[in-house]
Amino acid sequence: MRTARLMIGVVGATLVVLGVRATAQLTLPDGPNRDLVARTCGACHDLGMVIGAGGRSREGWDGTIDDMTSYGMNITQAERRLVLEYLATYLPYRPGQ
Repeated sequence: MRTARLMIGVVGATLVVLGVRATAQLTLPDGPNRDLVARTCGACHDLGMVIGAGGRSREGWDGTIDDMTSYGMNITQAERRLVLEYLATYLPYRPGQ
């Protein structure tokens, strides 16, 4: 019984640590229009999909925005420019990623 409690405690602590770590990794970098990007992209999916994309070129992000609008993302042209600028600046493609 004591061993079972110990195992449950270890597993529980591990899950808490992994949950905190995962949450910390899902934070968009600070920058202008971060909230707009979080709101726009997070409306349909977890921000981990944006952050986990590994960075893209400006053209790559522009294509991704095209894809998302074809799936129903509703964004004005002005918002699109701001979102693209943020993504290309703060989540750029870096060789070797």
